[in-house]
Amino acid sequence: MKKILSSMMLCLCVTTTMQAQIAGNDWYNGAILYSAEKIAGGKILMNAMDEGEEHELVLVPVPGKTETYQVTDGSNGYVNEYDGMTVKHMKNEGWDVLCIYNGKNRLVALMENAKKFTMHYEEMTIDRWKQQIIGDYEYSDANIHVSCDSKNITVNGMTIPYHVVSFNGRAFGYVTIEDSGTEFDGTWEVVPTYDGVHVYSIKTGEFFTDWERSGMDFRLKESNPNVGRFDYATRNLLTCQFFHKYKKSTLRLMRNAIMARNGYRFQSKDLQEYFGKEPWYKPAASNDNIKLSFIEQLNVELIKAEEENPMHDEFVVEE
Repeated sequence: MKKILSSMMLCLCVTTTMQAQIAGNDWYNGAILYSAEKIAGGKILMNAMDEGEEHELVLVPVPGKTETYQVTDGSNGYVNEYDGMTVKHMKNEGWDVLCIYNGKNRLVALMENAKKFTMHYEEMTIDRWKQQIIGDYEYSDANIHVSCDSKNITVNGMTIPYHVVSFNGRAFGYVTIEDSGTEFDGTWEVVPTYDGVHVYSIKTGEFFTDWERSGMDFRLKESNPNVGRFDYATRNLLTCQFFHKYKKSTLRLMRNAIMARNGYRFQSKDLQEYFGKEPWYKPAASNDNIKLSFIEQLNVELIKAEEENPMHDEFVVEE
């Protein structure tokens, strides 16, 4: 695995382009849309407004390193969530991103160039969030079959529209069902698990912090053997919105599922057993020739950093 990750980092570095433009574009980190403009000294000023609070940071070019910047505060004293971090501008395979690294050289965040978005950035974020719950599931305790697409949930042949609970384009892990005339009307928390999703009925309050689990809950297991549980991580740029309800053990499986989709041969017995049961997993003869796509490389690095976040130790899915 270390050899693969080293090759990935080398590949990410060589994708940097001297012609890439940061200033004059908008950049989206999955929650906030930043504008960028050139200022004196070859620096780039980035501004954003989020829930009435101004964000500001300055990218200072690092001498001798192409398209690499140090993040410093702006002159107005506004919020800078990336203070002291390093930014590398990379373009590859149609993606144009700012990669943000912490002091340990961990990739902790990404900003995507919004110029190529085919839909409004808030709609796109919600659409990407849905990718982690779209699929076919079984609730074996009651012989219930569930199918979820981008608009509807179908339960034993009955199709019910749903909506993602969001605020300013951010998805918080909840969906609502209204006026279906069924017991499923209401708000539901959706928690991704290693083999599907765990769904809880929610008693809502005025604020998200007031919401609590109550009443029914369903442990749904993905039932399509030809689809990998975490296939969405091989084609979608992941952001913080994907991670906040995951246990650390599930994040590890997500990261390694990207590797498995490319035929990586595992040394760990638990990963051998987990992926060995999947009909789509075809181990390569050797790991030496495995090459991840640009987006897969970035996602592997992001997930790896998230696994070190203590909050995932605290998040517990009730079994």
